[in-house]
This record gives sequence, C-alpha cells and structure tokens, in this order.
Amino acid sequence: MVEADVSELEGERLRYNDDTWELTGTIEVKRNGELIEARARKPERVRGSGGRLTFVLDSPPASLNPGNLGAFSCELTETEDGYGLTITRDGRTDRYGLKKMTYE
Repeated sequence: MVEADVSELEGERLRYNDDTWELTGTIEVKRNGELIEARARKPERVRGSGGRLTFVLDSPPASLNPGNLGAFSCELTETEDGYGLTITRDGRTDRYGLKKMTYE
C-alpha cells in the first residue's frame, strides 16, 4: 500500500448512498495497484463524517504500481455505470470503478 496526495481530486463531490461526499485528495493504492481507496468527508457537517470510497480497476492486469507510482493524473468521472477514477500515465489510461464505501 502507498498513500499519495492528488490535488486534482481535492474538493471533488459525488453522491453515494444518498449522501454527498467530498474527496480530500488523499488516495491509497492497494493490492498491486488494482484497488484505490480515496478519503472523503461529508461537506455539510462541521466535523465532517469521514469515509473511504473504494475504486476497483476495470481492466486488470494494467494498473498503477504501488511500489513506484511515478507521474500520473487522476480525474473523477461519471458515466451511466456510476462514478470512477480515470488514471492517465505514460500514454495509457485506466479506469477504476466505484464499488463500495467504508465509514470511518
């Protein structure tokens, strides 16, 4: 597992489980890069209830390398299938689909 700050995600909002969540910009790359957990909070709360949104790679085996993330860009996207993270690096693009939420 490796943690990274992704400024492109900070402040991005999405709806999940009938709540609005705001991404903090911190992600953790896990399971050989096939899983990304993005930290989030409920923006309407003073203390902000926290959670982790779990995104899973749509097309394994290509993924981020948790041992060496290198340079990449990350964007929150929404399609008819739901939310996802689109990762672009070294001329290739991978999509991670939102699969679950864990409350903190």
